[in-house]
Amino acid sequence: MLRKLLCSVVLLTPFVLVATEQGKQQALYDFDHKIHYRQTQLAANKYKLSIREGSYQEFAKQSVFLLRLSAQLCKSDEFNLKLLSGVQEFEKFPTEPRANPGPLVAELTCQV
Repeated sequence: MLRKLLCSVVLLTPFVLVATEQGKQQALYDFDHKIHYRQTQLAANKYKLSIREGSYQEFAKQSVFLLRLSAQLCKSDEFNLKLLSGVQEFEKFPTEPRANPGPLVAELTCQV
């Protein structure tokens, strides 16, 4: 009886841990790209990703990081990435100072 109880606790523990992580925002840092970001798991295959705002010149690096992180989280190349905010128009020779676009925020949905 004790063996069955112990086995059921061991088997169900990962599901409890996954359920408690859903909806919880994590503040993370990627040392390779030197990017601060936040990750929230909305559902089993859905995430909200927010990259801390940076300069206009860092946008390309942040965009590539977002694609790589999406592929890593989904464990494949098949995902849908919807940008919610933080994208600014490109101007080769701006005539006035750029407004801060804010953090780059995206919603990631993994294809199953």
